[in-house]
Amino acid sequence: MKKEQCNTKIARLALGASMCAALVACGGGGGSSTSAGSGTASVNTAGTAAIGSPIIGGTVELKCASGTTTSTTTGTDGSWNVALKATDYPCVARVTGGTANGVALTSTLHSVAAAPGTANITPLTDIIVGVLGKQDPDAWFNSAKSGDLTGTITTDNLNGALAKLVTALATLPGKPTLPDGFNPLSTSFKAQKGDVGDGLLETYGAALTASGLSQSDAATKTASGQPLTQTAYVATAFTTPGLTSIQMGSSIDLDGTFAIAIADPSRGQFAAKAAIDTDGNVTSFADAGQFTAVVSRLGNRVGQLCTANGVGGVVAAQPGQYVYVSSDLTEVTDLTELNGKTFDEYEDCTQSGTTTFANGTATFTDNQGNQDAPNTNVAQALTAIGLPDTANHSVEHAKVYKYTDATSGVTKYAYITVNSTTGTDDPLTFDIDTKYVTIGLSQ
Repeated sequence: MKKEQCNTKIARLALGASMCAALVACGGGGGSSTSAGSGTASVNTAGTAAIGSPIIGGTVELKCASGTTTSTTTGTDGSWNVALKATDYPCVARVTGGTANGVALTSTLHSVAAAPGTANITPLTDIIVGVLGKQDPDAWFNSAKSGDLTGTITTDNLNGALAKLVTALATLPGKPTLPDGFNPLSTSFKAQKGDVGDGLLETYGAALTASGLSQSDAATKTASGQPLTQTAYVATAFTTPGLTSIQMGSSIDLDGTFAIAIADPSRGQFAAKAAIDTDGNVTSFADAGQFTAVVSRLGNRVGQLCTANGVGGVVAAQPGQYVYVSSDLTEVTDLTELNGKTFDEYEDCTQSGTTTFANGTATFTDNQGNQDAPNTNVAQALTAIGLPDTANHSVEHAKVYKYTDATSGVTKYAYITVNSTTGTDDPLTFDIDTKYVTIGLSQ
């Protein structure tokens, strides 16, 4: 081979290599970065941006201790991914824009990536950033210098911020808790129904709305160690089908109002402001949200909430959807405790009649004095199978509770029932009036 030919081939190889290096430095995909160091292996940081629903098309920005900045866009499932150098960390992240549940996201949310791996961006990580920065998260993101990040995003500080988050959550309606082993920053999850991380975000969203606070309020108050409500309460709501249980909360908010919150995976978030009497019972709604009526008894330890989007029978405009019991009630499985007791029964948030228990039977009498035949199979409703009502294509499930007042020593009993249609292929024989909930309170 001639020397000139050899030099030409070497030149072509060198040109190809330089073009390849240039393409690598330019990056690709939805992100851009100032960190493309030649010859340095890249590592990934990825996560999910969500508020209970995925944040779609949001812009994720990262500022890192090395001075590197980069950005990308969230996908249809809220996921995002960027490539950095191992020496870039730690980083602070922010998501802006995009949509969630088809609605434009108007607030910004923040997170941190202490090292390569998972870094979710959610309202909970936003609170953690507020604690780390000791101020509004967005203000800290905008002002933080690269040198500030190394001294702030440390293991000890992250553990302290997580502890403050847990404390703050316990002051919201329902006292939301982190699932076992779940770290909002670094535990992978999917923004979809059935995922424990997603369920936590749904519960948090309903509770925050009920508290009357903004996301920024929650972050700044947590950073300063302030509770998010005056007093928070926990209850369990039950609804159709079967005895579907949902975490429910209430609270006396910082402004002195009473709030109720339910995050129902099937029906969405419900939050309301309500008035309570001197006994602690809800009497009316100041801001009803999607609720239409309420029955509240035993200092709001047992009750029924009605919405306009269900089906039921006594008052067509107010179908009952949820019955609820406080966490300080004790479940009763021995029906002999009810013998000789008469209960006021409520359906669709209005009193529908009374039920009397005697020798294992239950007899219902409506408000007009019409009496049903004694039900000898009432115990069946307490089982997992429930009490079938084949004539109405339905099945009834029930639970019984009791509560003893510490001051008076008086014990009251309450029952809840959830009646669900079993369905039929023939719409002409499908009885839509058999999907309802009731409560009963001993006289």
